Amino acid sequence: MKKIGVLLALLFALSFVSYAVAETQIDTSKIHFYMYGASSCPHCRKMKAEIPEVFGKDSLTYYELVGNEENSKLFNELYQLTGISGVPAIGIAYKGKLYAVIEGEFNVSATPLIIQDAQKNGGLILVVGGKAYLIKNQTHIQKLQTLFIEHKSVFESPGTNTNSNSSAPQSSTATGSTTSSGRKTCGPALILLLAPLPLLLRKRR
Repeated sequence: MKKIGVLLALLFALSFVSYAVAETQIDTSKIHFYMYGASSCPHCRKMKAEIPEVFGKDSLTYYELVGNEENSKLFNELYQLTGISGVPAIGIAYKGKLYAVIEGEFNVSATPLIIQDAQKNGGLILVVGGKAYLIKNQTHIQKLQTLFIEHKSVFESPGTNTNSNSSAPQSSTATGSTTSSGRKTCGPALILLLAPLPLLLRKRR
């Protein structure tokens, strides 16, 4: 009889935990991906195929860099803000808000956990060069949101500096929660072909 009581208590506890988890689950139909990529990049082609397979055919907005001057210009601005120089460069949005920017391939099925982690920490997760950062600077986050979701320049308004030297996120703290070894990207050699001048002038980290 005692064992049955313990089992019932355990089942009750598990049902409560399951309910709590269900309450915090991400609605995957409200996740959207924005990707800067190149038709010549096998990693871009892989992510371009995998994302719609997992999240549906309307879950991805793709910005081709090869032969597209506007997309290349915006990608250059992304480099100036984050140091991302390889593709794919993927922005993850939930309910219209950007929660992560990832350079390279990643396990797309982990996307809800990435969003939850960003929400829990009150910022945006940036993964670049195999390292993860938590960005809390709202101005920086808004600029990234403009580049990915609004697909507009962040350096065109009067008085802004288009020659930013920063190749690392500003006002960010390092976190290891979303890093993974063996991240696969194309570039920066490909990007040098697309936008040679700004990358030749870049400072090494």
